[in-house]
Amino acid sequence: RLSLKDGDDSFFALGSGPARALARREPLFQQLSYADSAANAVLVIESGRAPPAKIVAQVAQDCRVKPQDLTIIFAPTQSLAGSTQIVARSLEVALHKTHELHFPLDRIVEGIGAAPLCPPHPDFVTAMGRTNDA
Repeated sequence: RLSLKDGDDSFFALGSGPARALARREPLFQQLSYADSAANAVLVIESGRAPPAKIVAQVAQDCRVKPQDLTIIFAPTQSLAGSTQIVARSLEVALHKTHELHFPLDRIVEGIGAAPLCPPHPDFVTAMGRTNDA
């Protein structure tokens, strides 16, 4: 989660992608004893606008990369790109559930996920409902 409460510059978005593994801010990465390192980082966020500079700087710092080596892709939930990145998390959600059920993740060799790609809708609540149901 990316969030900033700063008057007119307030911002909130959900993020996915390899930058999460670089930052290791979530307890999951410590639980899995997983660490990643790279010279560049990529984060996809569910948002209709670019994140404020403070968020970009914080993400870069958390990933231990320079801001110019961080790529943030943002797409609103109401867009085809937004729907695609949300639905693409189907395998991530399945693995998260597996972990919560205490199944040893090191026994999983590979995975594949599938989910319907819902049509975009201009209304945020309708679009969110469609993507969450996919």
